[in-house]
Amino acid sequence: MGNVAKWNAPSAIITVLAAELNALAHNTMAGPSVAIANQTNLDMYVDVELTLAALSPATGGYVAIYLAEAIDGANYPAPSVADQRQQTDALLCTVVLSTTAGTAQRLVKRQVVIPPGTFKLYLDNQAGAAFGAAGNTLKLLPYNVNLNG
Repeated sequence: MGNVAKWNAPSAIITVLAAELNALAHNTMAGPSVAIANQTNLDMYVDVELTLAALSPATGGYVAIYLAEAIDGANYPAPSVADQRQQTDALLCTVVLSTTAGTAQRLVKRQVVIPPGTFKLYLDNQAGAAFGAAGNTLKLLPYNVNLNG
């Protein structure tokens, strides 16, 4: 009989962007985030939580989250915002926003794969509206799977 895969206890929740998101204009990118060093924990996944203060996104509004990895642990790629948007392999995930006018939003993307090195995140506001002046955060909950049951 084979082993049963189970979730490991998650690592600590990390707030990667906060004040950088306040009053972020539409079609503007925030970041880079703090460096996230994953060489020790070697987490495979993160759940991404985006909390936005009250806003009124346009129909089809979304947020894109990009990842820049320092392969050598110190030097990050530094593309322009326009170039970063074209590098689809740098896109970590997108979060579709609710179009209910004037409401705060807490949105979660689950089981997003992350690399085993050091990386930073960028958040691209494609909501069709600016974010609220305060109360916006991007958090990560890193975790693994235990294949030994």
